[in-house]
Amino acid sequence: MEFVNIDTTQNVNLEFKSASIGDRILAYCFDLLIILTWSITWTIIINKMGGFEVWNIVFSLPVVFYSLLCELLLNGQSFGKMVFKIKVVKLDGSELTLATCLVRWLFRIVDNLILFGSIAVLTIILSKKSQRLGDITAGTTVIKLNKANLFEDTSFVEVPESYDLKYPQVNLLNDTDANIIKDVLKLEKASGPGDVDSVESILKKTQRAIQQKLSLTEVEVEPKEFLKSVLIDYNHMNQ
Repeated sequence: MEFVNIDTTQNVNLEFKSASIGDRILAYCFDLLIILTWSITWTIIINKMGGFEVWNIVFSLPVVFYSLLCELLLNGQSFGKMVFKIKVVKLDGSELTLATCLVRWLFRIVDNLILFGSIAVLTIILSKKSQRLGDITAGTTVIKLNKANLFEDTSFVEVPESYDLKYPQVNLLNDTDANIIKDVLKLEKASGPGDVDSVESILKKTQRAIQQKLSLTEVEVEPKEFLKSVLIDYNHMNQ
């Protein structure tokens, strides 16, 4: 399986597994099944109502805007992507916006509807970051989520009882910052003996970025411990 690097807004480079073409096609087919079921249902309802044109337009809107609304409201996933554990992400690590989702949705006309999706498949195969044309234009890609970790895409961590806040400035952080810290700590935990130097460099770079955002001049703890404390503080303040 190929990997894709996400360059976050904190200048930290993270590596994720790219979603396979098989997973993307199966997720797309699952979504088509949902759309088909909805279409058959509202067609039956419309016919029983006497074929009112206004209601016909209303019921067709979810079909037209299905992928756009799903990815925007479900944090980069449609129901098919949820089933097959894949997700749309920005290559710069920032959150998906309406503009980003709109670009991906518009390019589906070219990627998926022309030549029965062969353009999308070919582009994903040839792209270094497994992107279809909509992804390339929007600056996104699709990654594979880790089934073992249901909180992978959240900043959630357990907060000890009677916890004393160490860095009150964490209110300056957002969920994206906290997710990056969590990903870096997971990377450190999963690394082997041969990765010590590169992982330590990532930890230090992340620490410097967070210190700068919190306006902290000096911290007298190791990068790993500092980041763990900041992540717990963030969860403590947002409980």
